[in-house]
Amino acid sequence: MNPTGLLAVIQAAIAPLVLISGVGLLLLTLSGRLGRIVDRTRLVAAELKAVPLRDRDGLLHQLNVLRHRARLVRLALTLSATAVALVGLVITLLFLGQIFPWHVTLVCTVLFVAALLCVVVAMFVFVRELTESLVALELSIEDHPR
Repeated sequence: MNPTGLLAVIQAAIAPLVLISGVGLLLLTLSGRLGRIVDRTRLVAAELKAVPLRDRDGLLHQLNVLRHRARLVRLALTLSATAVALVGLVITLLFLGQIFPWHVTLVCTVLFVAALLCVVVAMFVFVRELTESLVALELSIEDHPR
């Protein structure tokens, strides 16, 4: 392997690494949101046990919204983690393609595009979850008048 070829591979691996870094921040944000959803779900579930049967509708609705939000966050986390795995494969294949006489261009291109699509869909799911969080906020305000 000549140094120029290795340098080209390292340069080609930089863009995917930047993507991994950005997606890592998204994963951190999503996992934080999931933790908050779990905490809120525990509080609402505890409230549900303490109220009479006739007063449970609002709390049950809140739990349904929280469940839906948790599923959205889980989907966004799965898509984001998949993107990181795909980018890791791209980087690995780039280096292996440099060492061995493999033609990895098409495979790397498809994997990288798939990773980008995962990130884009994860962002749309994340925005949907943000919208749902506002619904949950409204439900909390309605159930706790001042």
